[in-house]
Amino acid sequence: MAYFPFFVDLEGKKCLIAGGGIVAYRKVQVLMEYGPQITVVAPQFHPELPLLKKELGGRLTLLERKFQDSDLEGADFVVAGTSEEELNRHISLLCKAKNIPINVVDVQEECSFIFPALIKEKHITVAISTGGDSPTIAKYLKEKFKEAIPDGFGDLAEQLGSYRDLVKEKVDLISIRTDIFQTMVEEGIRQGGVFTREQAEELIERKLLEHEGKSHTNRNQEK
Repeated sequence: MAYFPFFVDLEGKKCLIAGGGIVAYRKVQVLMEYGPQITVVAPQFHPELPLLKKELGGRLTLLERKFQDSDLEGADFVVAGTSEEELNRHISLLCKAKNIPINVVDVQEECSFIFPALIKEKHITVAISTGGDSPTIAKYLKEKFKEAIPDGFGDLAEQLGSYRDLVKEKVDLISIRTDIFQTMVEEGIRQGGVFTREQAEELIERKLLEHEGKSHTNRNQEK
């Protein structure tokens, strides 16, 4: 069955990762860009994890001991990636009983959510999933979609997001707003991912004048 792609704000959410090997390291790498507070609990850690802790500071906590059931208290979501299948299954059952979202690495039937193949460009995130059927296809599609994203698209998306209030303030009609943003995207791509506020203000005035001109012409034709 296909998975529905919820996009969730993880800023400040509490993530628990059980297991400290390469799997945990890779999950931390993926999640760190989305702002959660991550705790990794394991008897020993992959050598890159302490280095990541230096980079992330208080956003990453390393507990050098075995998993305890009480570790789940307060967790918003959990990743079970230990080398012990029974322990991972135990964590999965506990999480499901507590309605805590759980991902058991490489064991789909014990998960309540899965990690898609991700493409991230600033605030743009593309998620690809095959429902766990073929990670190889997901990886293939990821590379294809990554190639299709124009250079500077993430920067452009941030710029256009900062102009939303400006457009709403000056333009009442949704059809004109849509036209303005479509033009911003097209011109921004052509300019290498840049569309300045000055250009935005000029475009808004131009589109409003165009609309006024069309409305005037239509009124004259109706007379």
